Amino acid sequence: MTRTLHVISPLAWVAEVFEEELETMSGGGAIDGGGVTNATGATISASRHDVPVILASAEGRVRATEGQSHVTSAEGSWRVVGHHPWDRDGVTGLTCGNGKGRGNGRGDTGGSGTGPIDDRDALWIAPDLLVRCNAGRRRAGLAPWRFTAPTPRWMADLPHELAGRTVLVVQVEELRQWGRFPDGLGERPWSQLCDGRVSGFNAARRDITELQRALSAAPGDSTIMVSGHLAGISEEWTVTIRHGRVVASCGSCRHLPPDSHHIVTIFDDTAVAGTTFHTGYRAKAERLAELAAAAAGPISASLLVAFRTPDDPGVVLEAEPVWCSAPYPVGARMMTAVIDTIAEARIIDDDASTGTTPVIDGIPVATGGMDAAGEYDNEHEFKPDPWMVRRLMERLTTRRRMTPH
Repeated sequence: MTRTLHVISPLAWVAEVFEEELETMSGGGAIDGGGVTNATGATISASRHDVPVILASAEGRVRATEGQSHVTSAEGSWRVVGHHPWDRDGVTGLTCGNGKGRGNGRGDTGGSGTGPIDDRDALWIAPDLLVRCNAGRRRAGLAPWRFTAPTPRWMADLPHELAGRTVLVVQVEELRQWGRFPDGLGERPWSQLCDGRVSGFNAARRDITELQRALSAAPGDSTIMVSGHLAGISEEWTVTIRHGRVVASCGSCRHLPPDSHHIVTIFDDTAVAGTTFHTGYRAKAERLAELAAAAAGPISASLLVAFRTPDDPGVVLEAEPVWCSAPYPVGARMMTAVIDTIAEARIIDDDASTGTTPVIDGIPVATGGMDAAGEYDNEHEFKPDPWMVRRLMERLTTRRRMTPH
């Protein structure tokens, strides 16, 4: 049975990477030997750094023979459909989701003529776009799209030898009372928003004054992850785990030289020196990911693993939801497993809704990342941070006011 991964993004390259990897021979993706040839330029914000990314072309990859373009897993084979039309509110033209639309009895239909989105289909979407889409769905009387994600405290629960530094998860209200950072964080630790992204507050190193100033407009119940700086990072790998077991891994970027802001990604041109990844890191990255899941709790997530030297066992930098993590060239078999994991992250059962979550403009929001009622062991139902929701709703409201009717 063929199922569909719906990629909802204004960036066409995201769907193209998924599709191109499904069309490679198993293991044929460019996962060990440097970057791949450029096709066109695009920019994304990586989870920890703002990194320019070049969309990879299919050149130099091993193509599957006819009839082998899709690898079949126990869940079935996959096709990819990209959606990037926009209406005046900045919401995708899709009015579809889980086949259980409320209020109109029509079910859900793809806005680009692709037919209904089935309960078994997978959705890839960025958190800010999820907020916008769900706001539009609620206005249309449709059920929101819902996903599981690692709890913010998962990273804070990692043993020090796996995280490599102190990691704290704290609400803004408490952070504003700090006169200095707690021991172990250093003078300029990394800070970033949990459960979403806010324009103007990227993951970055800040001293206590800079951090409190950057959070001046944040609600007191927003949640921030603060972590010590790891000096000397030379290479980063992305590892996808499903229920705590590795299903895919790929070198993602290198720091040239180590600890520098000059970062070369796997998507960059092969003409750029130093794009070859250390193949010996693969086994280390995968082992570290499974050790982390065993220590802090099994999750389905995309883990970012960093290395400093060839002898370094590695450390876990981040744990991100699979349904919004950037795809990498891992080959057809691994990509199929990644999409299986994305599909599994959807929450379809309406009974799973707790009904106790605070709401802003009709959108359920996180309560410090500690909303026990919505948790599933080490994962919870993703609810966007209130700062992100308020910022996006203000932007949409302003846009509507400025748009002539």
